[in-house]
Amino acid sequence: MAAHVRTQIRNAIASAVGGLTTTGARVFTSRVYPLERTDLPGLLVRIAAGSPEQVQRDTVHAPALLTRTLPVEVVAVARAVDDLDDTLDQIALEVETALAEPVAALAGIAKYIVLQSVQVDMTDGGEKPTGTITMQYEVEYFTLDNSPDVSV
Repeated sequence: MAAHVRTQIRNAIASAVGGLTTTGARVFTSRVYPLERTDLPGLLVRIAAGSPEQVQRDTVHAPALLTRTLPVEVVAVARAVDDLDDTLDQIALEVETALAEPVAALAGIAKYIVLQSVQVDMTDGGEKPTGTITMQYEVEYFTLDNSPDVSV
């Protein structure tokens, strides 16, 4: 059995944003613990906490066709002294460009991906301020109710 389509989407997005100029290969999926200094600037690709995946049954017969709308976050984390805002904005520019339709890595997996919101947070604890910019995307995909590992 293949991975759930949700996992396939998360991995495809991580692949699409891997190798960007500012963050390079420092892309992590489902990371719970804070990033280390050596991981910065870096990206976290995860299912948005507190935002449920919406599922709608589109057919009456079995197996049922399900339209699924998945909230995915791409969180950029950076540390800087003078230009933290600029660094976060540059990372957002690179991520938004990489995830603009069409996203080759999502071909055959998802119908669309669209940016829904952006939130910037900063803390000044420690020797250098740390900031995050969270870009929340909506990804729509289809599965049958008896095979959530296959996109249709």
